[in-house]
Amino acid sequence: MREPGFSLLDIAALAPGLAHAADWANWAADGVWPDNAALPATPRIPPMQARRMSVAARLAVQLALELMARWQPGYLICISRHGELQRTQTLLQKLIRAEPLSPTDFSMSVHNTVAGLTTITAGLQMAATSLAAGEDGLQAGLMEACAWLGCQDAPVLVLCFDGQVPAFYQPWVDTGVPPYAVGMLLTRGSQWRYRGSTAGTTGASALPQPLQFWRSWLKGESACLLDAGAQQRCWQC
Repeated sequence: MREPGFSLLDIAALAPGLAHAADWANWAADGVWPDNAALPATPRIPPMQARRMSVAARLAVQLALELMARWQPGYLICISRHGELQRTQTLLQKLIRAEPLSPTDFSMSVHNTVAGLTTITAGLQMAATSLAAGEDGLQAGLMEACAWLGCQDAPVLVLCFDGQVPAFYQPWVDTGVPPYAVGMLLTRGSQWRYRGSTAGTTGASALPQPLQFWRSWLKGESACLLDAGAQQRCWQC
């Protein structure tokens, strides 16, 4: 059976205090996140719409629109482990207190919020899906993209993002990672090949899979191990 693979047309990322190549190069070298960093500008999102978005959603939509302006993807894959968890928690707290729910919070609390906001803001009708696969999110997204590329010529935009986990959930899930978005434009090819899985570490990785790949790419590494806890997924360039 042929190994899944793809070629990488473009890749970019956004996070508070990290919007330029030099900033990300420093982060890749030392792994240190900026303190009290400002949110990057999001000029492609109308201000009225941006104000209603979570930080992670703003970063993701802005990044997607930037990449769509350079390329014409035929498929959008959104990957998030937690989605709009802060909004969901707010809604649950209001339900407990028997308070009215905000229509905006309700409509923007679903897991495909970013997929909808991206296509609406871009004014595009295109195939899109949203995935949640725990720690293995990017791996699931890459497999989905490879399946698409196996039968379609159009590039795929793989859009990964997450916000900070609310304090209530941090005893169980605390990544220590600020809000971020990573976007990848994939096309048919064999630049990157999936080489299988090996036994992983018992503890959670310090970085989610999208940032693991992004840092590996910035450092010019020819192989990337995506940590998923019990297993590591190996992609080789």
